[in-house]
Amino acid sequence: MTIYGKSKRNSTRFKRELRVDLKAGGQTVQVYSIDYSVVGIKVAGTTLDLTPGERVELVIEKDGGKVTFYGRVERNDGAHHINRIGREANAFFIKILDEKFPDFVKAMFS
Repeated sequence: MTIYGKSKRNSTRFKRELRVDLKAGGQTVQVYSIDYSVVGIKVAGTTLDLTPGERVELVIEKDGGKVTFYGRVERNDGAHHINRIGREANAFFIKILDEKFPDFVKAMFS
């Protein structure tokens, strides 16, 4: 229990700023991951503008290769400072719809 009610976070998050390619609406933009959980990924980009409910494709670089996951924008998390680029960026949480994502996260961060 938290001061302001029940905690909404019921899974572990792994903070990691990695470059990710995000495809939405026919365009591909470079964004940065903020943190990962077995449910989804929080990403941010300086010009990123997504709509909750929008379907997206994420291409994540891992061990010199690229892994693709499909997801849905769950919420707009507002501004977030990205240390890698030293700027504020628009942050969004994307729920990953691929059942292989939890295994990917566990393998990536264990």
